[in-house]
Amino acid sequence: MTSHFQISVTVSPDKIEGLSDIFSDLGAEAITMTDAKDEPLFQLEPEDEPHWQHTTIHALFDTQFSPDQVIQTILQDNPEFRTLDFYVEKIQNQNWVEVTQKQFHAQQFGHLWICPQWEKSDWKKAQRCKKEPVVFIEPGLAFGTGTHPTTQLCLTWLATHSLKKKTVIDYGCGSGILALAAMALDAKTVFATDHDHQALLSTENNASYNAFKNTLHVVNTTDIRSARADIVVANILANPLVELAPTLTELVIPDGQLILSGILENDADRVAAAYLSQFDRTTTQQHDGWVLIEFTRHRLY
Repeated sequence: MTSHFQISVTVSPDKIEGLSDIFSDLGAEAITMTDAKDEPLFQLEPEDEPHWQHTTIHALFDTQFSPDQVIQTILQDNPEFRTLDFYVEKIQNQNWVEVTQKQFHAQQFGHLWICPQWEKSDWKKAQRCKKEPVVFIEPGLAFGTGTHPTTQLCLTWLATHSLKKKTVIDYGCGSGILALAAMALDAKTVFATDHDHQALLSTENNASYNAFKNTLHVVNTTDIRSARADIVVANILANPLVELAPTLTELVIPDGQLILSGILENDADRVAAAYLSQFDRTTTQQHDGWVLIEFTRHRLY
């Protein structure tokens, strides 16, 4: 049974706020935005509010409203929107929790498993006496579910290197998936850091689904500056990685490793150039158009 309809329209950044407010005033129950052109988006500072150059606004309405009347009202009162194309879609009633959960299942990276917390019991039964490392998470609270190529590259790197007795920093932790993977892989101490408070809450929430005995520190990026680590992992995007080069460099001990991802193939050399004065570029791995770059910091003589 249809109980809602969705109006979608693609706009430039200068029209996003105004049109969103209008949809809200006309009774929209929810308003979301998606990237219309597959354009990477990054936020350097917490107060930044970046937008895609081509953003699609989706406004969800109850069927007590008429989609034609909503669109007609917008166009009559706001002539500047008359060149836009509005699309209407009927939305069927569904169990959205069940739909979401069907999108995520246990995944393996080397000997490391990433498993949604609602499959925890089933995973343990399937493993029986096996003692493979596992991280249980609740996908969707922040970036980092294990499905994106850059997250997969980072998880595979962590799972194929020894972390025992090492300190690891997950810079830009999102859901905390990489920090928790390092915990599962026997890192001695792990720092998960992000400037987004929601990411820190998400990391703490996901940590609660696990029972690691090693030490996890969940901190804001302003509180991580004095820390030093054997391994620093930053899965962000190319431009922020270039901007953060001095900060990330200081976090890595001499002869330590820096792992950067969130980088498109054609940006790899540009990002690497920002670090080569202090690091050797060890390896570059690729997956679906994205890359991971591994660096080793120069020793002090």
